[in-house]
Parts: sequence; structure tokens; C-alpha cells
Amino acid sequence: MKIAIPVWKGYVSNVFDFAGKLLLVEIDNGEVTNRSEIPLGSCSLLQRAEKLKSLEVNVVVCGAISHALANMIAASGIQLLPYVTGGVDEILQAYLKGQLVQPRFAMPGCWPGARKGFGRRRGGGRRRLRQGGRRRF
Repeated sequence: MKIAIPVWKGYVSNVFDFAGKLLLVEIDNGEVTNRSEIPLGSCSLLQRAEKLKSLEVNVVVCGAISHALANMIAASGIQLLPYVTGGVDEILQAYLKGQLVQPRFAMPGCWPGARKGFGRRRGGGRRRLRQGGRRRF
């Protein structure tokens, strides 16, 4: 299994779309077997998604990410775990132990269901209220 984490100065990069490098971690039987850094430079969103696919990445753990890039990654069959913050080694260990869902690893300002993926929130709550509609609970 391969996990990719966009990094900046030892931390998960705040926004994957602009990350300069990627940490690629290979895991076998719950143990890290190899780590390497892949430069991303000024890759376009499409190039970033293609790079993940060519590296045969299974999971991407990242901070914020645009809808466009998230959709490209999902279309490649790669699992996306967005809105994660913290030191790369701490995040990697939490992932290996199945503890990445702890609130301390969530980016500030994320809505409660953010890590469940894009498109799963029902829209219209505020919009409907502004238009004189009623909110359903």
C-alpha cells in the first residue's frame, strides 16, 4: 500500500493544490517499508492527479484541497482523506493506528462532515432561508 502526503516543512501542507513536494510512504503489514520525497514543483492539478496515479498511490492524506483536484483523485480510484493537519510523522503514525479521526488532526474551521468527502452535504440550508423557505430538520 502507498500513502501520499503533501508536505511543507515537516507538516501536512495546508493546501494540496499548491504543495511543493509529496511524501510517498510504502506500507507492508502495518509497517513503513520505504519513504521518499517526490517534488511537485508547479504541476497543474491534472498533472498532480496523474502523478498520484502513476506512483500507484492508494491513499492521499492532505489538508485543504480544491473540488476539481479532489474529483480527479477520486476518479482515479484513490482514497482521499482531506482536511488533516499536523506533523507528517505524527499524522502517519495516527493513520497506521487508525486514529486519524481525532479532532486534533482536523483543520480549524472544517465543518463536522468535511472528511466524509465533497458533495455529501445537502445544499440549500442558508439559501432556502434567505429565499423565504423553511429549513427541514
